[in-house]
Amino acid sequence: MTYNIRQYTVVFLLAFLLVLTTGMTTAYAHAGLMSSSPQDGEVLKANPGQISARFTETLEPDLVNVRLFDWNGKEIKLERPTLQPGDASQLNANLPSDLAEGTYSVIVTVVSEDGHPISEKLTFSIGQKSAVVVPPNEQKADSSYLIMYRYLAQGIILVGGGLYLVAWAAQRHGLPSLAQLIGIGRQIGWSLAIIGLIFLWFLYDESLTTVSLTQALWQMDGNLLSQSPFAIMLLVSFALLLLIAIPNMVSGWYVGIWVLLISAQAFGGHAWGIAPVWLSILLRLLHVLTVAVWMGALVYLLLTVKAVERGQESFKKFFLQTVAVAAVLAVVTGVVMLIVQTDVMNIIQSATAWSYLLYGKIASVCLMLLLAFRQTRRWRTKNSLKPAYLRWEIVFGIIAILAGLWMSQINYPTAVTNNQAVIQTDSN
Repeated sequence: MTYNIRQYTVVFLLAFLLVLTTGMTTAYAHAGLMSSSPQDGEVLKANPGQISARFTETLEPDLVNVRLFDWNGKEIKLERPTLQPGDASQLNANLPSDLAEGTYSVIVTVVSEDGHPISEKLTFSIGQKSAVVVPPNEQKADSSYLIMYRYLAQGIILVGGGLYLVAWAAQRHGLPSLAQLIGIGRQIGWSLAIIGLIFLWFLYDESLTTVSLTQALWQMDGNLLSQSPFAIMLLVSFALLLLIAIPNMVSGWYVGIWVLLISAQAFGGHAWGIAPVWLSILLRLLHVLTVAVWMGALVYLLLTVKAVERGQESFKKFFLQTVAVAAVLAVVTGVVMLIVQTDVMNIIQSATAWSYLLYGKIASVCLMLLLAFRQTRRWRTKNSLKPAYLRWEIVFGIIAILAGLWMSQINYPTAVTNNQAVIQTDSN
C-alpha cells in the first residue's frame, strides 16, 4: 500500500523544479588562474620564449593544454605543455622562436586535481599591439547542462539514500518500509539517477578538450581515468546503483550499498584540491552522510505523518535524536570545511557567486532549524505534527543542497587571486 503519495509527488516536483531553475547557469572552474607570465595584456619588447600559468589548485599532467593564436585568429602549433617541477599548480609551454611582432591570444585548458575542466584566456603582444585582433575560434561545451544533470543525479542519491536509511531504521518501530511508502517511486528515482549519471558522464567528457575519458574507459586506461576523481566518482556511483538493483538480497546489503553510494558523492567537489587532503575528505564524508540522513528523515516524516502521530513513543525519541545529531554534524562539518577551504574575511570582502551561494545556504539552514524547533515543541507538547512545517523544511533543505552542489562547481574566494603576480620559473 502506498502512503501519502500526493505529498511525495509534491516534494519531488519541487525538487525537480529547483533543479531546472537553478541549473541553467554558467559553470565556473574549481582552480582559478592566479598568475601568468606574460601577464594578460602585457606588451613585451622581445619573444618571452615561454608561457607560464599558475592556478590556485594542482593540475593533472595529462589533462593540460595551451593553444596559441596570432592576431588573425590563426592557430600556431605548440609543444605539449609540462608542469613545473616541484609545483604541480603551474604549467609551462615553450613558444616558437620565430614569432613576429603583434598581439597573440592564449587559451589555457586544464583539469584541476578534483577533476573539473577549466579554460582561461589571456593576450600578450610582442613589440607593439596589433591594430585588429581576431578572436580565436573556440568551441566550448555548454556547461549549464553539466550542472543540471549533476543536481538531478546527486540530489536523488542524497535524498533517496537518506530516506532509505531512515525508513530501514523506522521499521523496527512498526512503521512502514520505503517500498510500502512510495511503491514504484523507487524504480522511478533509480532510473532518473542512472540517466542523470550517464548524461553527466558524457557532458563532462565533452567538456574535456584534451582527452576522451570515454575512449580511456573503453581501452581500460586506468592511469588516465585516475587523474579525474570526478570521473571515478561517476563510475563508482553507477556501479553502486546497479548493485542496489539486485533483488532479494539481505537488508544489510542495501544499507551498506546506500552508505557507500552517499559517501561516494563526497569525492567530486573541492576535496582533492585542499590540504590536508585527509581532513578535507573526512569532513566531506561526514557532511554528505549527515545531510542525506537529515533530509531523508524529513521526507520520511512527511510521508508518515498520520502513522507517526499514532505510533510508538520510541520512534519519536529515535527520530528526534537522529535528526538532532545529523543537523549538528552537518552544520559543524560545513563550518569547518569553510574554515579549511577559505576564510571569513575573503568571503566578506569578495562579491563572488560562491559567496552569495554561501549566504543563501546559511539562510536556508537557519530557516530549517527554526522550523524544526517549532515542530519539535508542537510534537512534544501536543503529540501532533504540522505537515506545512515539514514541507517548508524540505524545500529549504533542497535549496541548501543545490547551493552546496553549485558551490562545489565554482571558484571559492582565496587570499591570492591577483592575476598580475609574476611567476618565478625554474631556470633549469
